[in-house]
Amino acid sequence: MGIPFLAWLVTCFILLAWLVFLTMSVRGLQRRHRVVSEAARRENLSDTILRFAEDVQSLQGRLEGLESAQREMADCLRSTIQKVGLVRFDAFEDVGGKLSFAVAFLDDHGDGVVVSSINGRRETRIYAKPIRKGESIYALSAEERGALARAMSRGV
Repeated sequence: MGIPFLAWLVTCFILLAWLVFLTMSVRGLQRRHRVVSEAARRENLSDTILRFAEDVQSLQGRLEGLESAQREMADCLRSTIQKVGLVRFDAFEDVGGKLSFAVAFLDDHGDGVVVSSINGRRETRIYAKPIRKGESIYALSAEERGALARAMSRGV
């Protein structure tokens, strides 16, 4: 086998690939032609084109309605819980297992609430503090600040 034979073989392979590509393109065109021919057989070509144009206009109107609805949903979603941060900790030395926790629930604007649960041997206390734009008017514990920082740094 010499270089001319390899060149001929590569050329044949390229031509074969090109033939396959052209065959697939022709099949696609034939399919489209069949659809148009079938529609033209049922009614004249100008009526078919007018009907297709009306269909396109109708679809454009529906698409605009869907885009509007999508924008409304996106606006609503901005005020839903999107960011959550959780910190578990031992509130007391005699109680282990990290049963106490602070969790922050925030929307896209950083508004929401931090909920803390302090678990002791005999009682559990739960606190909720409102959050506006990532800050609270109430003093936050280190764990609550940690939960808030985790929530602010990521979304759900």
